[in-house]
Amino acid sequence: MSRSTRRALALVSAALLFAAARPASAQSLSASERAVVTREIRAAADGLIAAIGSRDIARFMALFTTEPDLVYVDNGKIYPSRAALEAAAGGFFSRIGRAGGRWEPAHVVALSPSAGAFTGIFRPEMVDTAGAPLWTDGKIWTFVYERRQGRWVIVQAHEVNAKPGQ
Repeated sequence: MSRSTRRALALVSAALLFAAARPASAQSLSASERAVVTREIRAAADGLIAAIGSRDIARFMALFTTEPDLVYVDNGKIYPSRAALEAAAGGFFSRIGRAGGRWEPAHVVALSPSAGAFTGIFRPEMVDTAGAPLWTDGKIWTFVYERRQGRWVIVQAHEVNAKPGQ
């Protein structure tokens, strides 16, 4: 088993452990409530792919909370604030020529009517401004979502470069 496959399995296992330790409010969600939260969080995660594809940093940043509790981790580097994330992402966005991709697989854990987690392997279809492929080994992302002021926002994120299992 490759190192990247072991890493992907470890992240998925962590998400499943997180799901098993859900608070009582998550366990009391009805099947229809859980389905709604799951569908909405999945759509929000799809919005991340669309935002990257748009190459619009403002659209990307709109997916994250504006409150100071945002934390983003990228391959061991912690961006402890919105400003730090925007500066790092802005540099990357300026290098994107064309971007798209899909989640395969993806898993959503509905924690309550206003909170949940998403873990997915992003299989990118991306090139830089010179036409060279980007993120050829893929990405594994985990997002913690919370509904704030009526919309789903990412309050914590973890991203790791990993070659998705074949």
